[in-house]
Amino acid sequence: MFGGGYANLFYDANNNESIFARLYTKNAGHTHLEIANGPNGYGGWGGNLPLQNLVDDYEMNNGKPITDPTSTYNAQDPYVNRDPRFYATILFNGAPYRGSTIETFLPGGKDSKDGGENWNTSKTGYYLRKFINESYPLQNPWGNAGFQPWYYFRYAEVLLNFAEAANEMGGPDAVPAGSTLSARAAINLIRSRVNMPAVSAASQSDMRTAIQNERRIELAFEEHRFYDVRRWKIAEVTESKPALGITITKSGSTLTYANKVALDGRAFNPRMYWLPIPRAEIQASGNKIEQNTGY
Repeated sequence: MFGGGYANLFYDANNNESIFARLYTKNAGHTHLEIANGPNGYGGWGGNLPLQNLVDDYEMNNGKPITDPTSTYNAQDPYVNRDPRFYATILFNGAPYRGSTIETFLPGGKDSKDGGENWNTSKTGYYLRKFINESYPLQNPWGNAGFQPWYYFRYAEVLLNFAEAANEMGGPDAVPAGSTLSARAAINLIRSRVNMPAVSAASQSDMRTAIQNERRIELAFEEHRFYDVRRWKIAEVTESKPALGITITKSGSTLTYANKVALDGRAFNPRMYWLPIPRAEIQASGNKIEQNTGY
């Protein structure tokens, strides 16, 4: 259920997907990921919190997006039959964790604002599972946790980079000179290793969308998305949407799910694609350098 080998990638860099990783070094000041990101009901601090926006981008395990009416997605039972990487990345209400179960429902859920240490409660209704090793202690982890590697570059990114370039050059099924792979074949190598179906994109535009979503899912929380949406020039759309979360209301044994705005006021101005050029640099050029538009 928890992504199998995909989840284990982030516990130990001794695997065939690792290319360039920072390994744990004793006394190097590593972050103790378990307590920093754990649910408040377990004594965690709820640091990095998945948004509903990301949750909604995980496909069903039949390869269909949840917006497809034939996908079998049920908004009142939203966490079943999703892409295995969902279970390896996100802690959600009902997920088994450390011998117990995540409870973000209201009222009374131990990992909700009704639980202990409620100042650490998730504002989105989700907690981070990716990178988190349950064999490490969550409470009092000092010196006994935080030994995970950090990937700067791994093989899945190589395939994603290749797929993007190959699709832009010739479409989904063109095989670039010197290669044996098409964009489609490269993406399917990534998906098949987590038992996800092959992509069905027929056109170059559809494949571009599929590749962008595959990067979002495969590389979640690995510090790529910030730069990806900017180089794709889609940040005006993606970064201007409200940051959504989930409210789960429990009545007896019945759970009701409703999206909520966890953080509003998000807005991306096109000038943000570039940084302002320091005034001193403009003056040093004899005012030959022009300031970036919008500053």
